[in-house]
Amino acid sequence: MAALLRKDVYLIGKNIWILIVSALFVSFVPRLENFGSVYLSVLTMTLPLTTMAYDERCRWDEYLAMTPCRPETVVLSKYLFTAGLAAAAMGLSFLICCAQAAAAGAAYDMTGTLMARVSPLVMVLTVNAVTMPTVFRFGVEKGRLTMIALMGCIFAILVGGAQIIGMERMFRWMDRVPLTALVIAAAAVVIVMNAASFFLSVRFYRKRRSGVYN
Repeated sequence: MAALLRKDVYLIGKNIWILIVSALFVSFVPRLENFGSVYLSVLTMTLPLTTMAYDERCRWDEYLAMTPCRPETVVLSKYLFTAGLAAAAMGLSFLICCAQAAAAGAAYDMTGTLMARVSPLVMVLTVNAVTMPTVFRFGVEKGRLTMIALMGCIFAILVGGAQIIGMERMFRWMDRVPLTALVIAAAAVVIVMNAASFFLSVRFYRKRRSGVYN
């Protein structure tokens, strides 16, 4: 497991620093302060697909089929890699917000900042839960299309809802729900979706490695 995770880190390690520096730079451009966090969220969703595209191009799965590595271990490494990237992006985004508040000399809202950073994390892990089984069943390209389509639907719902009823009214119900209940509900949704997604991905990957989908 650790070796698989190190392999994925190595694949993106040569280019990830340029992307992180770009996110930091954009975060301190006037009127684009929140774009850095959005940029990091998008990177978190696309980088796992990039590593899987490398694997597909190098026929990595054919090599793994000749090793004792079990399908569950391979699939779990991808989910853990995505979760690790999402947690790192959330932490970096949180530090960016702290630096922005310190640079502006403004009062720092810890609760509001945490909620603003947790929301993209939930979105990333939810999108990943839908995308991963598609990748293991149909390949990286169709998985990437699934991710783009899902992000388009989420964007359309947010923009459409904001246009119809207003952004404030759209999320006003969250003010009446305790913060603890929101966190527990979000965590439960993410865990259930990713657990179901994991078992489905393992089933697809096992069949794909045995040649059923060839």
